[in-house]
Amino acid sequence: MEKENQNNKLECGIIIGQIIDFEFYKTLFDPVRSEILKFLAVQGNKNITEIAKNFTQDRSVISRHLELMSRYRILNKTKQSRSTFYEINKNLILEKFEATTKNLKELMEK
Repeated sequence: MEKENQNNKLECGIIIGQIIDFEFYKTLFDPVRSEILKFLAVQGNKNITEIAKNFTQDRSVISRHLELMSRYRILNKTKQSRSTFYEINKNLILEKFEATTKNLKELMEK
């Protein structure tokens, strides 16, 4: 009985790992990246210079955060002349939350 219970827990853990994009959420909810998202939500489309001057971290650190968020498509980036501008990808973030909620509901109804 104990072994069966352990197998069920393991299987459940695997399923949860498949239906929740944990890397996306880790990227989204990092404290510095969350602050960058709040800044962009209020200020709108901004370049690295405009973003970095509002944070205590070095510009290179902010740049790495922006690139990671772009890689996970949390931010859209657009090249204009010599600058790259970043804006929140609202649609993707909402889609991820909706899909996660739907998948968790389905899992819990089983």
